[in-house]
Amino acid sequence: MTSDTTSALRSRTVHATGALDRWLMRIGTTEHRLIGLSILRLIVGICGVEYYVSDLGHRDMLWGPNAYISIADARGTLPEPLTSLYFWSHSEVWFNAVFFVGLAVAALFTVYGGRGLTFVHLIFMWSIYDRNQDVLEGGDNLVRIILIFMVFAVTNRYLTPRSKSLREVAFAPPRRPQLRYLSTSAHNIAATLIVFQVVVVYAVAGYYKLTGSMWNTGVAAYYVSHINQFTMFGLYPTAMNNLWLGWFISTFTIVVECAVPFVIFTQRRWLREMVVAGLESMHVGIIVCMGLVAFGLIMIGADFTLLKDSDYRNLGARVRRLRHRRGHAEDVSHAAGEATTQKRPKILAHATATVAR
Repeated sequence: MTSDTTSALRSRTVHATGALDRWLMRIGTTEHRLIGLSILRLIVGICGVEYYVSDLGHRDMLWGPNAYISIADARGTLPEPLTSLYFWSHSEVWFNAVFFVGLAVAALFTVYGGRGLTFVHLIFMWSIYDRNQDVLEGGDNLVRIILIFMVFAVTNRYLTPRSKSLREVAFAPPRRPQLRYLSTSAHNIAATLIVFQVVVVYAVAGYYKLTGSMWNTGVAAYYVSHINQFTMFGLYPTAMNNLWLGWFISTFTIVVECAVPFVIFTQRRWLREMVVAGLESMHVGIIVCMGLVAFGLIMIGADFTLLKDSDYRNLGARVRRLRHRRGHAEDVSHAAGEATTQKRPKILAHATATVAR
């Protein structure tokens, strides 16, 4: 091996080592996507509370020990290592205790968050999901995966009663730098995996729509709107009878979903914001038109993780500027009105004196 080859190899090794050091420093020193994950926690928690409360009066029929799906049948649908807290006893007392404790945990998780509450909420949500899978809408598949990652992520830095104090602690010098590094690294890796999971969902969905004849021809929205169990009101199928509107909805869905894997890496913030806004509008439409409330809300929460913390801060700054401009315009208008009011008596007095002369 010549000296030039050795020198080039050493230079590449140093460059690769430096890049690895910078990457390790980046994931271990600064927590990313804190705002998006806080919004995700809030929405996932609300969906969990809604899941419990929506069928509170029918809980015995759906998940109780004497439900229409027996505990033995429900247990038979799961692989051997998996279980559910609802399988542990046929007692009504045990069932109600697990159910209402799960509801309380979901409420606490929504309000406070935290890794410990996330882990407990994960156990209770998996348990109630596996007790009766007939009443699930499909969003549970994403929640199961996301909650596992959220156990390792920081999801309560915003939108909780303790957010301000938690941010102050995070900005303070750490007492144990090694633990801070491990915690930050775990958060960033979990956040990356959550975003990756969301991207995979949209990439696969967009690919199948792009290669499917019904979506390519623009008739998919029409056929979906005529499925009775997924139609909330009569205007939806009537609107989808319009050829151009159905084609636009189908094409819009394909374009937005296929764009997700690319906007994650773009430096153009406005493009990322537009795609996320398109995803949100799509899922709002699913909630309103199809009635898939839990599924739509969960996907909306997942969409918020696609934006960076800098994106949210930029949006907040723009909103504050608009408010400031609006307030300034109102002040100017108010001052002009007062000036006009003060001039009117003088003009009136001058006109009166002129008439008198």
